[in-house]
Amino acid sequence: MSADATDSFLNASPAPAPLSSQDLTIVVPVRDDPLIYRCLASIDLACPVIVSTNGSPDWFLKGLTMYAKSAAHVTVLSTSESGIGLAYNHAIAQAVTPLVLLMDSDCTFEPGAIAAMLAEASFGLVKGRVRFETAGRGSRLVAAARRLTEDPLVTKKANAYSPPLLYSTNIVEKMGGHHFNTAMKWREDRDFELRRRKSNVPVRLVPQAVIWHKPLSVRDDLKSVRAYGAGQAHGEFLKVLPAMSLRHELSKACKVAWRGVQRGEYGAGVYAAFRTLLVVASRGAVLGRRRGAK
Repeated sequence: MSADATDSFLNASPAPAPLSSQDLTIVVPVRDDPLIYRCLASIDLACPVIVSTNGSPDWFLKGLTMYAKSAAHVTVLSTSESGIGLAYNHAIAQAVTPLVLLMDSDCTFEPGAIAAMLAEASFGLVKGRVRFETAGRGSRLVAAARRLTEDPLVTKKANAYSPPLLYSTNIVEKMGGHHFNTAMKWREDRDFELRRRKSNVPVRLVPQAVIWHKPLSVRDDLKSVRAYGAGQAHGEFLKVLPAMSLRHELSKACKVAWRGVQRGEYGAGVYAAFRTLLVVASRGAVLGRRRGAK
């Protein structure tokens, strides 16, 4: 989650008409993550759910199909191509409700989180919070570092990165007319967020709407960070994302390290700063390989 969002806790004038759970479809993209069943079990509101697979193996699709037969509210969509943006778009196109809530397969909803977001749906674009489970020293470090960079209660900035993100599907008419760029394998929500800002579409933060991400080891976390950098490079190559400012990223690394010091979380601050710099390095490596291939 980027810390350079310029608007914080923005509100809009809500529409008067109340919205119910039948106005909402929960969308969960997945490839072959077995935690999808834990995610689905955490949904505590009666509403349609679309599991959108992308590039999934046959054995995984078979299991999901069997699950959906016993869960009438769950629909499984499948595409042979990979990509979260593609999976999102496929599901949103099939949704018949005016609202969608984007979720990840390796996360679970805290009880009441969905209802809390739905209660604010008239604002148009609603964001909850991600917290990280822990299972050892490494995952505690990752959780603390992610809190320093991604928790809006810490950063004091709300944005439209997913998950959990609930929004009215017609809102994209103000944001270039499309939901997610299907050419983006990573950082598709970065493009979504930048289009949102450019269009001055406000975000409604719901702090009590919490989802829990599975524990992440340092190794797995850094793997994701390198993918973010590669996704940034790919986005720049496609001219979907603006070029990353090295000065801005260095400033961001210093700020997050200082935030850790202020909160007495020194190790987490240093690690969070390192994560920021690793995105820069990963992006530079990918761009360097592209230039060398020309």
